[in-house]
Amino acid sequence: MIMGSEKKEARIGRQTPTTSVILPYAKTLGQEAIDAYAQTKRAAQEWQELLLFDIMAVNDDGLWVHSKFGYALPRRNGKNEVVAMREMWGLEKGEKILHTAHRTTTSRAAWERLCGLLDLADVEYSCVQSNGRESIKLPNGGKIDFRTRSSKSGLGEGFDLLVIDEAQEYQDDHESALKYTVTDSKNPQTIFCGTPPTMASSGTIFVKLRKAVLFGKTSNTGWAEWSVDQQTDANNKDAWYETNPSLGTILTERAVNDEVGTDDLDFNIQRLGYWVQYNQHSAISEKEWNNLKVETLPELKGKLYAGIKFGHDGKNACLSIAAKTDNKVFVEAIDCRPITAGMNWLLDFLVKAQIKAIAIDGASGQ
Repeated sequence: MIMGSEKKEARIGRQTPTTSVILPYAKTLGQEAIDAYAQTKRAAQEWQELLLFDIMAVNDDGLWVHSKFGYALPRRNGKNEVVAMREMWGLEKGEKILHTAHRTTTSRAAWERLCGLLDLADVEYSCVQSNGRESIKLPNGGKIDFRTRSSKSGLGEGFDLLVIDEAQEYQDDHESALKYTVTDSKNPQTIFCGTPPTMASSGTIFVKLRKAVLFGKTSNTGWAEWSVDQQTDANNKDAWYETNPSLGTILTERAVNDEVGTDDLDFNIQRLGYWVQYNQHSAISEKEWNNLKVETLPELKGKLYAGIKFGHDGKNACLSIAAKTDNKVFVEAIDCRPITAGMNWLLDFLVKAQIKAIAIDGASGQ
């Protein structure tokens, strides 16, 4: 007798955040938003439903438990669909909403997404198309504006819900212009959604918010994230599933595997949700460095000063020198090599050069 093989259950990503701060609550309006979304004939994923329950929790007075809520997860998991569900509900309740994004293309895509959902749900609405200033309005007075952020965004206007899309790019001057737009609402809420910042990210507020919430320095604020707590091997599939709740549903292993490349740090940030704890930006920009370049070696005065830096990921070590000239300091980057190649090149240079002092940073004094 030949026994049939059992069908292997498909694996899906972790449905609950790896890290979260959720204030206690007994009631939520999240199910109302999920039901409204169901009218589109689409089904919310479990993690999206659970997140909406937390975002839309209310207290005994009917006010939002979390007047501010931030969440972060890797790209292509459907984080913007959560915001769209919240916005659909808000429009049907007559809320005034402002959805902001860093890029015009992102703002436009959010407008198109919500229009598409309203069409699928057969909701009557009118809309305005304007590059970077789209809007949707329902007959009940509910309205949402989509804007590209600037230092003057939303000034003089009032809203019930403020959405900060691409929150990793949210800057201090943006916040000073936007945070007061919900002040006059009887029940205001601000939602921040994004990914951990990369070296190219310009925002500061998202990082500050996360740090303040996790260290218990906020009130009325919630947070949820899917992330690894340390840099992880890019080929670790368990880490993929731990940090990507939509892996196995709308995201595939094949797609993630194609993303694995030579930049492990970028993969950790954008696919594993890793929050880098050190400043990724150079103290000196490339432009500033190039502007200070000299074509010929100046006359050096005295001995050399050496600076040795071990990389944050423990893979490389670099050596630079500095020396006094008549009225300036000459700096030169000597070399950067893998630590696996050994330290002989470093020691050889230091022994042969006339070194007055050495500064070493990184790798716990290695």
